Amino acid sequence: MPAWTTSVTNWGRVRGKRCGVMLHYDDSTSDASGIHWLTRDPRCHVSYNFAVRDNGVVVEVAPEEARAYHAGVCHPSDPQLAYTDANSAFYGVAVTAKAGDVVSEAQFAGILTLCRRLFQKNGWPFTDAWRITSHSREAWPRGRKVDCEGQGATPVLDPKRVQRQLDPLTAPISIR
Repeated sequence: MPAWTTSVTNWGRVRGKRCGVMLHYDDSTSDASGIHWLTRDPRCHVSYNFAVRDNGVVVEVAPEEARAYHAGVCHPSDPQLAYTDANSAFYGVAVTAKAGDVVSEAQFAGILTLCRRLFQKNGWPFTDAWRITSHSREAWPRGRKVDCEGQGATPVLDPKRVQRQLDPLTAPISIR
């Protein structure tokens, strides 16, 4: 996984165990502007552990073991997601896009590959698809965020789509 040398240090130490992956849009107009904002601009007060570019390349924004500042005020959307600090509980994964943008197939493949690796690293069974959520599902009050599920009846990036294709034995993919 390529690492990005960052000059922004807006992250801290994880408090407690990780319970999953939280998907976000970074709300950037391009890969370059999003990555620059997250890694180089001292005015940026948000961070993610990873950002997934249009071409599917995964960029480490904050150290993988760090508590990235991506979630804000959240409450569990699922009884299995027992957490009090969403920033510590979830790896923050940003999709370099604006809410409502179409997520490229390469981006989707990059997200799947990252999720599989994080599941394997943490010993989470691939059947625990509930561990993948979006910021909009967890943000409190509900409806405060529009992240990765899109607006309207047709989700742009549906975490359930990621969940259905998570198992590498049943859904092999290739990265360009």
